[in-house]
Amino acid sequence: MTIQQCRYVLEIARLGSFSQAAKQLFVAQSSLSISVKSLEGELGIIIFERSSGGVRLTEAGSEFIKYAREIVESSDFLSERYSKPRAQKKLFIATQHYDFIADIFAEFLASRDDEYYKLSIREIETHSVIREVESAYSDIGIIAIKDGDYDIMRRYLSKRGLAFTPIIEAAPHVFFRAGHPLSGRGALSLSELKSYPYVSYEQGEHTSSFFTEEMMSAESADKHIEISDRATLMNVLLVTDAYTVGTGIMPSALNRGDIVSVPFESEEHYVIGYILSEGRKSSALTNEFITLLEKTLKEMVKTDEGTC
Repeated sequence: MTIQQCRYVLEIARLGSFSQAAKQLFVAQSSLSISVKSLEGELGIIIFERSSGGVRLTEAGSEFIKYAREIVESSDFLSERYSKPRAQKKLFIATQHYDFIADIFAEFLASRDDEYYKLSIREIETHSVIREVESAYSDIGIIAIKDGDYDIMRRYLSKRGLAFTPIIEAAPHVFFRAGHPLSGRGALSLSELKSYPYVSYEQGEHTSSFFTEEMMSAESADKHIEISDRATLMNVLLVTDAYTVGTGIMPSALNRGDIVSVPFESEEHYVIGYILSEGRKSSALTNEFITLLEKTLKEMVKTDEGTC
């Protein structure tokens, strides 16, 4: 099996036609058919059902393209990462959904005067942050660990050859729109939030408590909404009486007073820090970002600024 064959299958599946895929790929349709037939023979499966109306994926084919897509994306990632001039500086960051990282990344970007660089930041699920650093897709991962899960998360990371470095501790806060029925309270308990919709970030199949980004369990809420990105979170909070629970720090650049926070009554707190691979030497660019990250977070805690 070759990467090229995987590309062929993905393009045929996308277009639903061998002939259209052949045109897009600039290959003869006969060559494309032979290549796919050879792949099906090697794997012992039928990938496409062919008919006069076109082609469609079989059940085995639908499963195969999931893996084929990962193979092609990995190949493209490696080609992009190493095809540029060797002098090009590169930094790939994976993070949970925190506004303060966007602010710090923007500041880091504004300070660059390099002739060449490749910078990337991805806001993804907790397990994906860990996996990206473990697999060397990302140079650094930024996460917040609940202190109740601290020991188990440290052991989990250690088994994967990763080290977590804590930077600050942050108390949990409830976030909702200004004008919310509960705004103006000095602190909020779980019982007071019970009748309002609770918003949390989805974690896919990894639903263990130490992967969730929020202090509060979804099982504690009568109304629960799962989202995958900060833009959706902000929109939901702004137009409904929904709330979320975060670190209690919101960057001034994003907070114009439309979203407010109130302390959440909890004995737990967040430990915010970063993960690195124990077996890989950090680049100068990674260390430069870590310096800015530590400096900015500590300043945010002193001035009560930060993230949701």
